[in-house]
Amino acid sequence: MIYRAVIMLTRVHIGWVLVLFILAPTWAVAERIEGRLNGLDCASHGEVCPTDKEDPHVLLERDFVVQTEDGHYYFITNMDWRTKLQYVLSMVRVEGKRSEKLMVIAADEFWVKDNDGEYQLKWSLTMAREAEKQRKLKETGNSR
Repeated sequence: MIYRAVIMLTRVHIGWVLVLFILAPTWAVAERIEGRLNGLDCASHGEVCPTDKEDPHVLLERDFVVQTEDGHYYFITNMDWRTKLQYVLSMVRVEGKRSEKLMVIAADEFWVKDNDGEYQLKWSLTMAREAEKQRKLKETGNSR
């Protein structure tokens, strides 16, 4: 009787462990990715486009991705399209949490290389949260 109870509890524990592994989110790894900010359609075809920032094709892009030298590309999941649009075709560095299974990174910081070859911080999660906080304060102040 005790033996059956132990086997049953073992099965229950193994079952829960399996459920946790299946339902657990993909573990993220803190990482830095460097490459050119490129349009998704172009990157998926292994091309660098638009040809310049004034190219009207840029407005048709669904998203912009960081395309590394080896041709891989990474989605930046928590930056809005308009912010990415400002820096299309620029060499960028994204620091954040990258998925081990998917080609995505949740950015903590977004850096853009200037003409001197130095990276300048242009966006951060902290900056975005502060801007959202200020926007909400301004909205509530205007509605009174």
